[in-house]
Amino acid sequence: MTDVSQWITFTPDGRRLVVSRLRHGWGVVCGEGDGLQHELLDVALIEAIRADGDFAGHSMRIDYGAWTRELADRLQREDECERANQLGD
Repeated sequence: MTDVSQWITFTPDGRRLVVSRLRHGWGVVCGEGDGLQHELLDVALIEAIRADGDFAGHSMRIDYGAWTRELADRLQREDECERANQLGD
């Protein structure tokens, strides 16, 4: 079983978002920002988005709280399915 799964997606305003499933949590890089790690995916997502230099200009138009929760739910489901499939192999 691999230790790290990775997803690449984009924020609603088009910034590149790289999400990695680590052994003990999640790593997220938004745009050109520094990577952040946290045990909880939704926290890692919102912290990485806020840490990116372009966040302030876009924050008023997009509900990032709801968007990050929905993305976190989807990626966690995908991660659980992938891990279950790897255990079954």
